[in-house]
Amino acid sequence: MRRARILAFLLDFAICAAAADVVGLAATAVIWRYVPAFRAAIPWIWAVLAAAAVAAFLLRDAGGGRARRWFALEARLPDGRPPGAWGSILRNIPLLVPLWNVYDAWPILSDSQAPRRCDRRSGTRILRSQ
Repeated sequence: MRRARILAFLLDFAICAAAADVVGLAATAVIWRYVPAFRAAIPWIWAVLAAAAVAAFLLRDAGGGRARRWFALEARLPDGRPPGAWGSILRNIPLLVPLWNVYDAWPILSDSQAPRRCDRRSGTRILRSQ
């Protein structure tokens, strides 16, 4: 289960980044080629896309986890519900802070069933789907 959890995290990260990159590159190409007067807007477009990618990453567990479904895993609260939007943000924000992300995720590397440190407070568990 450790490998599936780590792969699900990496897939979620890649999906968020790839979607923003594809849209950003397409918009940059169109503006650069066909609308050169708006070239000054390209950095703003990339800033908005970066913010959207971060938001998508933070909300990745709101419905139980996008990539986790591919690996038959799901994030659940003690009452059986998915974490929801606010729970997903609280759960994933430590992963964006350097060094805190390693501290928070370290239990997964030592024991595949162990919850992350932020999951212990909220009671969130990663379970195999039925």
